[in-house]
Amino acid sequence: MLSDHIIDCHTHCFPEAASTDPHAWAQAQNESHWLKLVAPEGRPSIQGWANMDEHREAMKTAGVSRSVLLGWYWENEVTCRWQNEAIAAWLGKCPDRFIGYAAIQPNTSAPKVIQQLEDARELGFCGVGELHMGVQGFNSHSLGWQALAEWCTAHNWPVNLHVTEAAGIPQPGSCQTPLNEFVNMAIASPDLRLILAHWGGGLAFYEHNPRLRKILKNVYYDTAASPLLYQPSIFRSIINSVGADKVLYGSDYPLRVYPKRQKKPDMSGFINSIFNETDLAEAELRKIFSKNFQRLIT
Repeated sequence: MLSDHIIDCHTHCFPEAASTDPHAWAQAQNESHWLKLVAPEGRPSIQGWANMDEHREAMKTAGVSRSVLLGWYWENEVTCRWQNEAIAAWLGKCPDRFIGYAAIQPNTSAPKVIQQLEDARELGFCGVGELHMGVQGFNSHSLGWQALAEWCTAHNWPVNLHVTEAAGIPQPGSCQTPLNEFVNMAIASPDLRLILAHWGGGLAFYEHNPRLRKILKNVYYDTAASPLLYQPSIFRSIINSVGADKVLYGSDYPLRVYPKRQKKPDMSGFINSIFNETDLAEAELRKIFSKNFQRLIT
C-alpha cells in the first residue's frame, strides 16, 4: 500500500528539558524567539510535544515509515549542539525509523560553521535544517552560510530552510525571509539541494518564469504546516507550477496543524486530507510521499 511507504521530511524532536517547562528553559538558554512561537502570550499554543515513543506511535498509526528529525533554528550555537545530541540519541535507538538533520548556527565564522557540520556528521546526521535567516541572522552573503553551502554541496547534504509567506497575515513571532535571498543562494550554489519549508512562501509560483525555473532546478518545496496556512488545493496549484517531482511531504509534527480539533499532535489527519481532498493521481502521491525524497538523498 502507498501509505506504508511514507517519508515525513519535516518533523521535530524536542528534548524533555525544553518541553516540560518551555518558559523557564528558553529564558535560561536565551532562546527568546522559540519561546514566542511555542508559548505565545494571549493565545493558545499550537505547539505539541512528543517523546520518541510517542513519535514512533504516531508514525505507526499514520503509516509513516521514516521521519526526518529536523533541528530548530536556534539563536545560539550551544543550543544547536544540545539538540543535535538529543536527536543523535533517537537515531542511535531507531536508525531504521529516523533520519537526522543538524541544527546549525550559520551566523559565525566559516571555520566554526565547518566544525559544527563535521561534528554533526560524526553524530550520524545527513542534512542540515531547519535554518531561518531572519532569526539566526545570516543571508546569502554571510561567510558562514557560504561555508555551509560549499560543505553541504561537497557532502551531498540537503539543507532545509524555513520560509515565511511573501504576503499574508502577520503571525506572532514571524520574521521575514526575503524570497530573493533564496534565489541568490541557488545562483551562488547551483548544485546545493535546498528544501524550502512551508511551500517556499510562494516562491514556487515564480518558476513559471523559465529563467528562474532554471536557477531553481535544485530547489524543493515541503508541505510542512500546510493545513495552518492553505486550502488543500495548494497541492494542485504548486504541482501545476513546478511539477510533482519538486514537492516533498512534511508534516511539522508534533505541531498541532488542526488545532481546533487536535488535543494532541498526530500525523494521520494531514495524510488523510492529502489522500482525500487534493485529487492527486497515485503517481503524484508516490512522488510526494516518498520517491522525491529518496531521490534527494541518494
